[in-house]
Amino acid sequence: MNKINTLRIASAFLSTTVSAGASLAAGGAGGFCPEVYHQNTIDAPFNVAFLHVQQFNQPGGGKADGLLMSSFYNAIKAADGVKVEGFFQRDLVARIPDLDAGQEIEVISDLDGVSRQVWPNETSRVPDGVVPFEAVISPQGFQTIPKPGRLSLINLDDPKRGEYIIHQSTFIPPRCEPGSGSNEPWFYHDARFIDMDDDGLRDVVTARSSFVVGGGFCPPTGQLVWFRNPGDDLDPNTQWEENVLVDTEPAPGGPEVNMNVADLDGDGVEEIIASHFFKHDGITVYGAPEGGRWSDVDPVNGPFVRSNDIMRGQGNPFAVEITDLNLDGRLDVLTSNHQGDQCFAVTTQEVKGRVIAIEQPERGDIFKRKWTVRVLKDDIRAQPTYPKPERWPGRLAPNRAIPFWPARMLEGSTKPWIIVGGDEAAKVWVLKPRYPLSPERWEYDSSVIFDINDYYGPNTTQTLLDDPQGITISTIGGMGWRYDQPGLLGLAEFYIPVFEAKDIHVISFRPNGGSAIECPEDTYLACPADAMDPDMISGASPR
Repeated sequence: MNKINTLRIASAFLSTTVSAGASLAAGGAGGFCPEVYHQNTIDAPFNVAFLHVQQFNQPGGGKADGLLMSSFYNAIKAADGVKVEGFFQRDLVARIPDLDAGQEIEVISDLDGVSRQVWPNETSRVPDGVVPFEAVISPQGFQTIPKPGRLSLINLDDPKRGEYIIHQSTFIPPRCEPGSGSNEPWFYHDARFIDMDDDGLRDVVTARSSFVVGGGFCPPTGQLVWFRNPGDDLDPNTQWEENVLVDTEPAPGGPEVNMNVADLDGDGVEEIIASHFFKHDGITVYGAPEGGRWSDVDPVNGPFVRSNDIMRGQGNPFAVEITDLNLDGRLDVLTSNHQGDQCFAVTTQEVKGRVIAIEQPERGDIFKRKWTVRVLKDDIRAQPTYPKPERWPGRLAPNRAIPFWPARMLEGSTKPWIIVGGDEAAKVWVLKPRYPLSPERWEYDSSVIFDINDYYGPNTTQTLLDDPQGITISTIGGMGWRYDQPGLLGLAEFYIPVFEAKDIHVISFRPNGGSAIECPEDTYLACPADAMDPDMISGASPR
């Protein structure tokens, strides 16, 4: 199919998937509602946190789209609604192996009954060839839990789903000084794979945080690290060799949470783009020493990584996606921040929730020149924190911003759309580029396609599930998406986890007998009249 015909089809598709006269969407100049359909709801026996559509090996050969998920904080609280007394389900990793063959959920971690997983976050399928079996990597830990974080692999070729340790942090009393072992416990949120030492084996690259709330631990700081692939010496109980790229000093130290990798400047060497969430409110691009390898880095004596803060002052940055947002041939960074509900003294921040694009310098060195920061959607906030918070952070929003095309035929011919999970804003937005073929125009129209308070009932986000458990249905977890069939006719299909409800909602651009969605208004519940009276403590939610 030539480009002209593709553009004609794309134009027709865009005109028929947007309904005029829908509710006015905040952040856009006009109202629109994409023609999407609620297909079904997948029930889970646990809180569903982060989702990723992944390609899994199938018993008869070949691969198929599956859904990988993590779960944590399946808590039973005391009568005061604050103290955790137990858990109805342990932390775990699970998947649907083939989305086209059924929606039965299979737990793939700790099948022997030993609880090893510790708050698994952005789990992902390991690329083929990294290890000699099909595997999932599980970055684990969080700042509020009483167990140290860890990084491990799950062997999907093993019927028992055996685990291979990459790194296990400890509760060794920290010195809070630079050095790879001095600031534990660490927790991990994300991981990528790069051949860091040119030995033909892809290694694990990750950011990690030392921040633990309420403990005698180091203040928020981070490291950028990589773990050397042991190759033939791979052993399930042997940790991988650790190498620090960016240490906790000099200030602000390394990144702590989300990351991604891409060859941004086209030199054949991938850069690392990572977020400083707790301390530096920024995103930094890191590169190997000029003319050298990543494994040449010595964070104390040099050579050092090349780096450039490409965004500052936009709040606490969340996920990092890499794509060409404006069709100018250069990769951009798509991110979102994670800000408070603006209702209480302890949850009010100068910068509100935002979806943000960060554009490479048009010419010149990506490590020396200033990048352009563009706010694509502003004034996002969490629903009012409930119960009332005594301290920061309370509820936060939004979650990931993810680029997508409504139809595969649009890829490369039009700008991607964006879907945004609201986290504790309790809703999901779709952002459509107003000028889908113009590299110079960055305006987007915005529409809500899912709202917890609309779907589960008014004020659901403010209603205790099991009084006095102190838990409400209020959180959208990390979403996943895919095309629903191969080829140019594939349409976008979204998987939206509602954390506390233990539900995954499937919404698609294809009717398939689903219920047409009437986009709800983009509104928030009002802050309580006595919002500045912090007499209760908020519950936990995925970050």
